[in-house]
Amino acid sequence: MLTVRNLYKSIDGRPVLANVGFALAPGQVAGVIGRNGAGKTTLLRTMAGILDPDAGSVECEGKSIHRYPSVKKDVVFVPDHTESWHGYTAYGSADFYSRIYPGFDMGYFRATLSRFGLPLDRNVRLFSKGMKMMFATTLGLATKARYVLLDEPTNGVDPIAKKQVLSLLMEAAAEGTSLLISSHLLEELERMTDSILLLKDGTVESYTSEDIAGGRFVKLQVAFAGDAPERWLASDDVLVLDHIGRVYTLMLSTEGEGRAYEELRSFDPILIEPLPVKLEDLYLWKLGGGNDVG
Repeated sequence: MLTVRNLYKSIDGRPVLANVGFALAPGQVAGVIGRNGAGKTTLLRTMAGILDPDAGSVECEGKSIHRYPSVKKDVVFVPDHTESWHGYTAYGSADFYSRIYPGFDMGYFRATLSRFGLPLDRNVRLFSKGMKMMFATTLGLATKARYVLLDEPTNGVDPIAKKQVLSLLMEAAAEGTSLLISSHLLEELERMTDSILLLKDGTVESYTSEDIAGGRFVKLQVAFAGDAPERWLASDDVLVLDHIGRVYTLMLSTEGEGRAYEELRSFDPILIEPLPVKLEDLYLWKLGGGNDVG
């Protein structure tokens, strides 16, 4: 188990993470979502032991990542850029990693690069964007770390490279590797993950697939016979996703006393049609409405 306990972290005097706590179970695939600047990369880098927390702890199988450096062999961070390897060939990078991670599988690394047509002897700096992300993902998985933390692994790559990266990740997950994936590509996360960690204002809220599918929210298409109930539409338990004439697409919270749906029925609308809840709807519900980018 990779466990985050009461984690606090500031960058340049600005609080980024505040009392963050959750656990990543063996074999689990979880996603991290949040606005730009919310602290997703800081969270992953702190979990991997690259950054030190101001308070709190990150524990792998009960041992602190930051107090016991040997534990880091079970956790690897895959960044969204490859500048660190630009002075190395692909093989040189793998040789360096093999000295850090005792379980590094050079055979897997060679075979996977060959599978996708990536040269071992070319400087990583000369790779295309898609090639770089294929290389970085392969390098991270070849460590055979039990917990792999990935920052935007398919950001900016073409559809073919994206499919290749995702297939690698799903193969690793099927073999029991735990994955924590930060991404803005919500449809991908929805297909891949067991749970979602939503990062907002330095704190994390956790949602399972069942929560997103309608356990804690419902999505409805509603048509009102007369004037729309403006007070009700503006309440905290209601989010207007779309509005054309008298027809509204809405999200309603089912948490707390769940009165929003009861109130809706009292308005005697001419149409109430349930719709499937998507991860994008949760994102808009929790993070939308502001004009800032993070």
